[in-house]
Formats: sequence, C-alpha cells, structure tokens
Amino acid sequence: MKILLSQYRKILLVVIPATLLMAGISAYSSIISHQHVFEGCKQRELLTTSTLIQNDLQEQMNKAAARASIVVNLPAIKEAFRAGDREQILARLLPSFLIQRDRYGVSEGQFHTAPATSFLRIYAPEDGHGEDLSGFREMVVSTNKEHEPRKGVEIGRRGLSIRGIDLLKDADGYIGSFEIGMSFNTVLENVKKNTGFEAGAFANEDMMTRIATLISKPDNERIIAGFRNVEATDWNVIKAIATPELLTSATEVRMETKNIAGTDYGIVIVPLLDYKGSNIGSIIAVQVFDAYRNQMTAAIVNAIAFALLQVLVLAGIIVVMINVMFVRPTEPLK
Repeated sequence: MKILLSQYRKILLVVIPATLLMAGISAYSSIISHQHVFEGCKQRELLTTSTLIQNDLQEQMNKAAARASIVVNLPAIKEAFRAGDREQILARLLPSFLIQRDRYGVSEGQFHTAPATSFLRIYAPEDGHGEDLSGFREMVVSTNKEHEPRKGVEIGRRGLSIRGIDLLKDADGYIGSFEIGMSFNTVLENVKKNTGFEAGAFANEDMMTRIATLISKPDNERIIAGFRNVEATDWNVIKAIATPELLTSATEVRMETKNIAGTDYGIVIVPLLDYKGSNIGSIIAVQVFDAYRNQMTAAIVNAIAFALLQVLVLAGIIVVMINVMFVRPTEPLK
C-alpha cells in the first residue's frame, strides 16, 4: 500500500506541473494570437485612413480642375474676359459660385492675366485687383507660361487650398487663366465621417505669414514647430498629438500607434506636397485606440480564466483515473 501511495504521489508530481505547463502554453498562445489580431486591425485602420486621405486629396484636385475647365469653356465668360469686363463675369458666376462655396467646399475662384496678375476674385472682387502674384503663385505662373492646366496644393492670399487652374482661349488666342480652390475642410470631414479619425491640416508658417495676407493669424497654440494649423475637425484632439517632432518628421506617409498620458492613439501623417512635389505641410489624422487595449485586456483575462479551467478539469480527470487505476484495485474485497 505504501508503495502504491508513493507511486501515486510521484505521478501527481509529474502530472500536475505538466498540466500547468500545458495550460500556460495554451494561455500564452491565445494571448499572442489576440495580440496579432488586434495589431492587424489597428494597422488596417491606419492604412485605410492613409489611403483615404491621399485618394481624397487627389479627388479634390480633380474636382477643382473639372470646375475650372467648365468655367474657362463658357463662351460668355471668354467674351467678358477678353473685353476686361469684370462686372459681367461676376454677374454670371457669383450666384452659382455661392452655392458651390456653401455646399461643395469651393473656397476660391480667381481669374488671372499673364504672367500671374489677379484680374478678379469671385468671392472678394475688390481684394487684390491688379496684384502681381508671380512672386509666390508658381502654379499660376507655370500655367500661363507653359499654357498647360495645373492642379495641386498651394498657398495663396486666402491660405492653403487644393487648386485646379485652366486656360481661357478664344478665336483670337490666349486670354489668361482661371483657378478653383477647394477647402481642406472637405478632406478632413470626409476622413472623420468615413473612418472616425479626427484630422487637421498644417502648412508652413513662414509661407502662410508671407503669402496668406487676406486671412487673420491664428492663436499661438495653433503654430507648432514652424507649422500653422489651418483646419481641424477637433483641435483639442489634434493639439494633443501634434508635437514638434511629429510635424518636422512628416516627410513621408507614416502610420504609428502611441501611448500619451495613458491613452492609446492611432496616428496617420500624410505630407502635403505642392504641385512640384515640395513639402509645404502635412495632414495628421488621429483616433483613440483605447477600445483595442480594453479588448486585449478582456482577451488576456479570458485566456487566463480558460487556462485555469483547463487545469482544474484535467487535474480532476487525472485524479479520478489514478484512483480508478491504482488505488481502488488495492482496496480489500468485502
């Protein structure tokens, strides 16, 4: 009997650690698996947001170019521009452009004569009439010099916008150019609506101060490391993320997760390139990722609980089997 009990104890000393080890391996494997799943979900969200921003920027450029193309091909507009009749152009375009501004984010509409002289700003006819823009509006200069349409991001007197520029020509030849500017707020709102990320656009502060003289300068908190926030869906969220290091390093598309003051964030940074490809700012998109951390915590708790349940069940089965196989056969028959 003593020999059997000794063997019984030896078996338990082997089986119980083995059971604990197997349960530990199971829990660890489950936790690692959940980590990979959640990390994959985070990366997909970041990639989707990054792709949406870049695609929407391109779409807004195309919309600006398409609207400009419509205007430059209107016979009445060509005729009025050739005659230098600003009032006639304004009378024909302003009503529809107010609708475009209020409904579709068209922030600018401007006619130029070569090489880059402001002829008429649709929304502000008295601002800058006859001003030479050639010192800072390279897209306009390039369009009128090369006689080729242009589209891209550029800073003008009314700030940063997404632009499309096209040429006006009639039977007598070249007249000038016309541009449409689209607000960045459209892109940012689309990001928020489609992904849940808050978004903000930043532009080079030196360029904004020198060029964008028709808009007021923002509060100092919106100027960070030489970049000015020009639009944001929720500034309080964006300012918590927009550090000098982040803004100055925005030379390529970046996606990362970061814990700030105990809160997990998913962050997307997309550089803003002008039509020549020069970096003049960035778009930053941010979302709180605490939900993933909470889900991961729950997954860890569940994995540990399941492992403990495995230990109890396996231990119970093993004890019963040992009793049946080793102990009961040795009991004296009555």
